[in-house]
Parts: sequence; C-alpha cells; structure tokens
Amino acid sequence: MNPKSLLSHVPVEMLEVALISAETSAALAEISTSTWYELVRSKKAPQPALRRHRCTRWRLADVRSWLVDFAAQGSSSEASQVVANAAKASAAAKAVRKRGGA
Repeated sequence: MNPKSLLSHVPVEMLEVALISAETSAALAEISTSTWYELVRSKKAPQPALRRHRCTRWRLADVRSWLVDFAAQGSSSEASQVVANAAKASAAAKAVRKRGGA
C-alpha cells in the first residue's frame, strides 16, 4: 500500500483535522498494524482521537508530529527495539504460515 495514495483524496485544507485509521497510520509509518497498536498501547504513539465500536481514528496532525519525532530519534534504542519486535513477530507469523495455520 502506497502511503501517499492513502491520503490523495483528502483536500489540503482538511489534512490538519483529518481522522485516519490504524491501518493508514501504520502504513504512513511503514510499520505493521500490530506494531502500531503495540506502540499506541505502550503510549509511545499518539492516542486515538475517536473511539467508537469498530471505529478508532487518529488525528493525522498527531500522527505526523509523532512521525517527525520518531524519525528524529534515528537509531535510538527505542526505535531499534520496535524494529526488533516487528522482525520477531514477522518471523513468528511466517513460521505459523509454514506450518499451515493455527
């Protein structure tokens, strides 16, 4: 999924108040949705602006600000840990698929 195309339909005037899904937030950060939720759960990523039954959304401006700060950390230990956790989760998922489910 191309993050730039995700928001191409949003008028420029609305970008600062746009609400986006976890999937879009994760795609913009180029991480998995499960990693995004883990960062939110551990309060290392922005908290949702809207929580409704089966509809959780984040402010695009909050996610953008978080991405700028996250990128500025570069190869900090926290960023490295997120990458390591994502790699571990990916390897576990591949193993499950290789076994044929479960």
